[in-house]
Amino acid sequence: MRNYIRFCGLIISLALCTVSLFAVAQEPTDNEPTANLFPKEGVTRILLLGCDRASGLADSILLVSINEDEKSTSILQIPRDTYAEYTTKDYKKINGALSTLGESGIKDFFSSTFGVPIHYFAVISLDHFCKMVDAIGGVDVDVPQKMEYHDPAQELHISLDEGMQHLDGKAAEHFVRYRSGYVNADLGRLDAQKLFLRAFAEKCRILNAQDYLRLAGASLTGVQTDIGIVEAVRLGTVLRECNPDDVPMQTLAGQAVKGQS
Repeated sequence: MRNYIRFCGLIISLALCTVSLFAVAQEPTDNEPTANLFPKEGVTRILLLGCDRASGLADSILLVSINEDEKSTSILQIPRDTYAEYTTKDYKKINGALSTLGESGIKDFFSSTFGVPIHYFAVISLDHFCKMVDAIGGVDVDVPQKMEYHDPAQELHISLDEGMQHLDGKAAEHFVRYRSGYVNADLGRLDAQKLFLRAFAEKCRILNAQDYLRLAGASLTGVQTDIGIVEAVRLGTVLRECNPDDVPMQTLAGQAVKGQS
């Protein structure tokens, strides 16, 4: 049980926390080619999906690969506007695949598309992202620039100063959603999300037993997943040995074409 709690503090609260890095409306952008997307076979892969509050679209998609033999982990970000042939309908952005295919169907689709097996899925809401950040007492992040953005329609009001900031759940949501002021738009936001993930991971590494229990409670009440306790314990032992600074985090390469990616 203790290993399971630590698992929640790392995989379900570290990786799933990032999966809730939701987007303000974005325009697809070009990206550099992505090398070594997946480690060699013998890894466990978890598809992590974050759904928005209004439409249920999976606006954050991460593929986490855990190599138990090498005690290593890698994370691939998949832009939500990526077009994919998962439906015959007009809407083919990949963020609609979850609502169209369901939880088991989306695993099969990603496995077929990438040519590697996807073993588990996990889905989390933005509200529970905030709860998990609050459960560990917030996260210290070096905000790269002043962030100011207001959208009354979404009831979204972002106002963060540049420099080292202590972010609670709501401020963390604002940090990972902000994009309007970046020169490279959504790529800037994806970089910020990587920055937040590493900071969250570092905080998880110094939590005490009581903090882990609180974090586990916040995670388990808001996560839909087919990861069982046995698998959680096994994967948790690997994740405990991973240094966040050594975890490769890449974004799937793409090219913007007429509002698509």
